Amino acid sequence: MEVVALVWFGIAGGAFVFALSLLHQRYIKKTPHAVQSRGSFAMFAAIMVLFGVGAAFAGIASSGG
Repeated sequence: MEVVALVWFGIAGGAFVFALSLLHQRYIKKTPHAVQSRGSFAMFAAIMVLFGVGAAFAGIASSGG
């Protein structure tokens, strides 16, 4: 596996972890800032998931598979 593919998979993993932390703050911990923001935490988490999926596809494409 090439280094470029590993970088893309690392970016994808980081995006997924960040999205999960946003959703955790909003729906489990219910921090005041996250609750007051209404839907922006969930929307940004969804955008990060889409970015993570795109980065994972870029990693697959760059590995030749």
